[in-house]
Amino acid sequence: MIQGEKVYLRGLEREDFKLLHEMMNDEEVMRWARSRPDNTVSMEELEKEYEAELRGESARRRTFVIVHKKTQKAVGWATIRWWRPFQTTADIGVAIADRTIRGKGIGTEVNMLLTRLVFEQYNMHKVELWTRGDNPAAIRSAEKNGYKIEGRSKESVYFDGKFYDGIHMGLLRDEYEKLKSRARP
Repeated sequence: MIQGEKVYLRGLEREDFKLLHEMMNDEEVMRWARSRPDNTVSMEELEKEYEAELRGESARRRTFVIVHKKTQKAVGWATIRWWRPFQTTADIGVAIADRTIRGKGIGTEVNMLLTRLVFEQYNMHKVELWTRGDNPAAIRSAEKNGYKIEGRSKESVYFDGKFYDGIHMGLLRDEYEKLKSRARP
């Protein structure tokens, strides 16, 4: 497990599929997590997508269940993905499905835990994330962890009959190291 103050991250288990299925079929959750018009996923599709990861055979993604320490309840999921062939850059994603804990720093903490994992365990050179331009909570959360906006893709996302900007954010290892050294007592 990866421990934070408010949450911990644990590996995805087959028993989580039912809960993940519910979360991934929640239109409001997926509006921010997937940013595409189709907010439905079948259990069969979900199982197929995550099967290789459960067997430890996925070289391109690691999925975690976010557990709120106080309630011991699964409140969302987070991912680290590697897109590039030489895997020097990772992409992270966070989805907080439990509406009652949003706005309380949980997403920021999960972002920090994933960022630390990317640099300190996976030895990446850079970590990135992508969000819609109308998602100030995700942008603010990333900025609190040192990420900077690297690009804006004008009206590149179509959702609910409207076009939205895509925001690309990133953090380099040396930037992370400087922030980490400032945080030490």
